[in-house]
Amino acid sequence: MGNESHVLKEGPVTESKLYSETVGDMIPLDLLRYKRQRVDEDKELVLYEKSRSRRGVTVRKERTWDFGVIPYEIDTIFSGAHKALFKQAMRYWENFTCIKFVERDENLHPNYIYFTVKSCGCCSFLGKNGNGRQPISIGRNCEKFGIIIHELGHTIGFHHEHARGDRDKHIIINKSNIMRGQAYNFDVLSPDEFDEPLLPYDYNSIMHYAKNSFSKSSYLDTITPLGLQPGAQIELGQRRRLSRGDVLQANFLYKCASCGRTFQQNIGRIVSPHFSQADVGQVTETEDSEGSGDIHLGLSAVNASHTRCEWRITATNGERIILHLQQLRLLFSHNCTEDYLEIRDGYWHRSPLICRLCGNLSDKTITTNTSRMLINYVNRNAVNGFWGFKAKFEVTCGGDIRLSNDHSIDSPNYPLEYMPNKECVWRVIAPEYHQVAIRFTFFELERHDACIYDFVELHDGSDEESKLIGRFCGDKLPPNIRSRGNHMYIKFVSDGSVQKLGFSASLMIDVDECKFIQHGCQHVCINTLGSYQCGCFAGYELQTNGKTCEEACGGIVDATQSNGTIYSPSYPDVYPNAKKCVWELITAPHQALFLNFTHFDLEGTKLQYSKCSFDYLVIYSKMRDNRLKKIGIFCGNDLPPMVNSDQNILRLEFYSDRTEQRSGFVAQYIVDVDECTQNNGGCQHKCHNTYGNYQCSCRNGYTLNKDGHNCTETTCKFEISLSKGILQSPNYPNEYARNIYCYWHFQTVLGHRIHLTFDDFDIENHQECIYDYVAIYDGSSENSSTLGVYCGGREPYVAISSTNEMFMVLKTDAGLQRRGFKATFVSECGGYLRATNNSQVFYSHSRFGSRPYKRNMYCDWRIEADSDSSVKIKFLQFEIEYGEHCDYDFLEITEEGNAMNTIHGRFCGKRKPPIIVSNSDTLLLRFQTDKSISLRGFAISFMAVDPPVDDAGESLESATPFPGYFKNMFSETEKV
Repeated sequence: MGNESHVLKEGPVTESKLYSETVGDMIPLDLLRYKRQRVDEDKELVLYEKSRSRRGVTVRKERTWDFGVIPYEIDTIFSGAHKALFKQAMRYWENFTCIKFVERDENLHPNYIYFTVKSCGCCSFLGKNGNGRQPISIGRNCEKFGIIIHELGHTIGFHHEHARGDRDKHIIINKSNIMRGQAYNFDVLSPDEFDEPLLPYDYNSIMHYAKNSFSKSSYLDTITPLGLQPGAQIELGQRRRLSRGDVLQANFLYKCASCGRTFQQNIGRIVSPHFSQADVGQVTETEDSEGSGDIHLGLSAVNASHTRCEWRITATNGERIILHLQQLRLLFSHNCTEDYLEIRDGYWHRSPLICRLCGNLSDKTITTNTSRMLINYVNRNAVNGFWGFKAKFEVTCGGDIRLSNDHSIDSPNYPLEYMPNKECVWRVIAPEYHQVAIRFTFFELERHDACIYDFVELHDGSDEESKLIGRFCGDKLPPNIRSRGNHMYIKFVSDGSVQKLGFSASLMIDVDECKFIQHGCQHVCINTLGSYQCGCFAGYELQTNGKTCEEACGGIVDATQSNGTIYSPSYPDVYPNAKKCVWELITAPHQALFLNFTHFDLEGTKLQYSKCSFDYLVIYSKMRDNRLKKIGIFCGNDLPPMVNSDQNILRLEFYSDRTEQRSGFVAQYIVDVDECTQNNGGCQHKCHNTYGNYQCSCRNGYTLNKDGHNCTETTCKFEISLSKGILQSPNYPNEYARNIYCYWHFQTVLGHRIHLTFDDFDIENHQECIYDYVAIYDGSSENSSTLGVYCGGREPYVAISSTNEMFMVLKTDAGLQRRGFKATFVSECGGYLRATNNSQVFYSHSRFGSRPYKRNMYCDWRIEADSDSSVKIKFLQFEIEYGEHCDYDFLEITEEGNAMNTIHGRFCGKRKPPIIVSNSDTLLLRFQTDKSISLRGFAISFMAVDPPVDDAGESLESATPFPGYFKNMFSETEKV
């Protein structure tokens, strides 16, 4: 990454120090340059502000955001994944500071940031502009976690670190290595633009340039650090996380309380700095099972700055916070005007006050109605024995929501992965005579055909017995949905296995605008969420007035009497430009339509076939409830396959753009009896209509009987938890049966993987294995990633799972039969482990506790957390053959770095190694034994934690420097 070269846009170089002297505001450079010359559309916007800085931050009060609250909106051009990324970056800033990013309320927040895309690529204003909406541009190649954190740093009020007035004491700018015309990016702020720095120079700041920014070559450094010890290395320009200096600077700039913090976890403890039930004057630290430490300070460790504290608890939309106040001891005063504990339902001082407490209290429970809680604490009399308080909190999801305006709900922990074994129920109530509408803006749940693992379930009513609207999972965004009445029941469920990012949804009050009035629509009034639109019958086009319709190509085709043909407009001549045609082919109920293309020639190529972004034909099957079920979209000159309707209506939509024209298409439609409409064709499960006939099929886990209609739950299923064994296909070594579906689900202990070897293999052969086949999946089901699909007579390669589960399927058709297979499986140590916020345990060998580990073992584990987390491991048991240099049996722990692996140690003997926390997001463990002594082995717990920092506040993570180049002070676009 650090040695990659990056290409900048061609054209005149933008300047980084142009100001509006009249208003003292940063302005787009394009507006200034326009007076001198015409501006190319691709020029960057320079968003900069003339101000004094303290260690690279603004000191102008009007540039800081009031009360540390930064409202935001996100442009609709961004996908749900982008929005989740933006929210992750904002939560990251909140986690370390008292800054609050909140969704904008137009009645409360006249000034706010707006995530959008400008011509500058990556750019932001310095601090608060004060003129209403101010853009923060996240353009192409900018949508990376570290870059967004950096741009938010400018929004908060940060200059670049290398622009400090004292920078020449800490770095050398190698001007000869700078790309021509880019030297201005390394200008230092003039003396009237900065104060003497209050914090040390921060090489590791996320606001620092990389060592080769704007270099002529990636091998030439433009920045060289000074004053390093021999052999020492400093990473410049990292874009992964905030340094301790960044955090201190932000908290200083926004005058954050000297004690307190932000909580974003599901459960936690809050203990005031004065509270002590035991030895006064002692400092004790405890760690709970989740690995989060709480520090309890005795009175001698407390100074006057701890008389005021602020804690902020942040959950997700649709969650509430429950605070269990275990004990409170404060000086009592009338209305608690002296010392107090104040709790607000929200994020700032204007949020509703829940209570203000003082005196002596215990066992009090306080609950918010929103997803944020603000706790303010004042105690000036701690030395007189008023110790403060201690409390626990938990976050709970679900509850009743009475809609008076738009509302949002998210899956628990969004925009991070939701927790396992979670269930949330929301009962949403709209005003009488209105409906509840829901629009999903992001959706990513574990996938399953029947959505039996993780899912969102919607009911049209107030409880689970109400009519089911739908159950949704996977990563396909559900449609916009509205209730018939004024209640909607929403349920989210996750199981104990796979966790995804979850969902984000908006709840709205809706009314059917078309129920009593047509609003002047000539043909059809169509109700939409929050509004309506006019539509036209097939064969008509809506005019520019949005109300009336005129005749166009297409139309309603009566196919009840005979077969016929559909032609593109002007056929056999080329079709016209900018055309839209809609046909609806309708036959009688209990019949189906088949469409056979005899000519097809639209703009497009085979490479563009999947996109069809120019001219194309879309074919739908129209259902009885007027839903359109897409069959396919077609372009180019390949004949589409024969298509058929699910019921009795086919809809064709043809679009042409304003460029190339072709000869179009010819399609014959044929009417056929739909046997599936009568008693489901006699099929027990699924009936599929075919031309002149029909076929029955079965749901997953069932096989079709010889009668071709009924289904039998497969008895050919095997749940395997043994550590080793032999398996074979049914009837082996004789021929396997026709039309069978068998599966083998292997599951072993965590920290081990399945090793599957075929000793004999003979399955009906086909180039693409579409008849009979064996499929192997790296996980617990067919939804997991595929390790291979095999057929023929050659033994497959050895299959090894990456985790402790493997799934294998044997599927045969009604054709040829073969001998089948024989295979050996064994559980072996090693594999991939995913670290989460919950502690997990794995063992040196599968029979740990009952037998010693084996001789001549070689095991390797890769434990990985999220990219912005570290891995923490703790040894619960440890007993390995001892050697002076651990050269007999040993456990070696390393992690990957820039040039070589970081070695945390090689361990043996009976003394438990220390707790280890990785500097990156991955730990590598290698366990090796020789052929002599074998002992008990080890048990290790692991989990994801916040990254460690050194005494100077710099992140210890070892990774390649951020490779991007920065166009100007606050307009930075990475070009790859």
